[in-house]
Amino acid sequence: MSSNARERALIALAAVLIAWQLFVPPALGVADNGDYPKLIGGACLGGEHPVFDYVGFTYVKAPANCWSSHLITSAWLPFGVTLAATEPRAGDRYDLRFLGAAWAVLFLVAFAALLRLTRGRPLVGVTALLIFCSATYVPWFNSFYFDTASYVFLCLAIPAVVRLMLSETVRPLDYLFAVVAVLLFAGSKAQHTALALPMTAAFWLDFGRPGFPRRALRVAATALIAAAALAMFLTAPRYYQTVNTWNALFYQALPHSKNPAADLASAGIDPAMSRYAGQHAFLPDSPVADPVRAEAFAGVIRPSRLVLYYARHPSVVIAVLRDALADGSLERVRMQIGPRQYRLGNYEKGTGKPPEAQSHFLDFWTSWKTAAFGNRPLLYAAWATALLAALWTLVLRLPVDVRPRIVALAAIWTAMVLLAPLLVLFDGIDTGRHLFLFNAMLDMTVCGLVAFFRSRRQ
Repeated sequence: MSSNARERALIALAAVLIAWQLFVPPALGVADNGDYPKLIGGACLGGEHPVFDYVGFTYVKAPANCWSSHLITSAWLPFGVTLAATEPRAGDRYDLRFLGAAWAVLFLVAFAALLRLTRGRPLVGVTALLIFCSATYVPWFNSFYFDTASYVFLCLAIPAVVRLMLSETVRPLDYLFAVVAVLLFAGSKAQHTALALPMTAAFWLDFGRPGFPRRALRVAATALIAAAALAMFLTAPRYYQTVNTWNALFYQALPHSKNPAADLASAGIDPAMSRYAGQHAFLPDSPVADPVRAEAFAGVIRPSRLVLYYARHPSVVIAVLRDALADGSLERVRMQIGPRQYRLGNYEKGTGKPPEAQSHFLDFWTSWKTAAFGNRPLLYAAWATALLAALWTLVLRLPVDVRPRIVALAAIWTAMVLLAPLLVLFDGIDTGRHLFLFNAMLDMTVCGLVAFFRSRRQ
């Protein structure tokens, strides 16, 4: 079979697997945890669906559903396209699967780019298909989470940046596509925007190749992505910043403190507030349970004080990361509070599935990882370390004449992977979902190792 025919067959198979999960009853999605209005509220859409337990696919446009989160996200682009295509008016219905189709198309574009990039190494495409066309990833397309935008735009950015770095002659279109893909990733979600910054190195490393843009264009590309990342933080309402900082400090960090009152005092916070240690911001009696009350604490519960607290208590940082990795190692568990594991269901309520039920379609890769690493944070960290160590072992064995650009790519990727789990230090609840992208990046590393191994054998 020719390379073109093999690529078309893999793309067609991926499309069938994705369509089967998203559109064939019982269609799969990811249940809302309360975040959906952050995207759909601006379009005045709302729907009845049990939070955490079940997916809802039908949403109605009504004035009562209008609400603006004031959050910037590139997730608005595919969502806006599907809105324009369906033109829902007051009382009209919008089907979430329209958005699912848009994300699926973008993912298939990324998959096709990967196949073209790794032409001659079909095992890479097969590995990616088996991992990323499973129920671990595909149901996220049928959701309104910003995490989906981060995941899909990262899938687009990776082949774009790799192609830019490995091309012997840099074409303007390749450079532009890489900039746009990284920009979309940077603008997807505030918690993930920092992950885009290491990728800007690819816009500067010319390695003497013809066609590489001049300094002015490099500066413009970098400034554009940095500005997008900065805007994600500066435009976020103080309420969200306060809630995230509260969860990180009181719910996540202080339970590991030997003297919470003294620690709060050292960070410039009233030590009497130590009574809230272990409580997250969404409890009814939380001082920041609503925006009005949160505003009163905005000047006290600041991200800068959280950074100061972590700097003075490295043992707490280690304990927090251990807990976060324990949540992340469970792969598809949203978060764990005590013995209770909160999942996000994949099914509609009418299917008869129990609350929080999840599909295991083609999910053998995640299943073995969960069995091996679930609730074993140190072993899970060792897995991530082993993947990066294997990557660098292969890179450093390359011939000297081809090594520099591969080393640069490995350095960019390593920085991103190491940074991803650190971001949960600043948003202390829902860590399982926030580490969704970290898990995806580890699985992407596996695909990279397969590509590398095949190239070494050729």
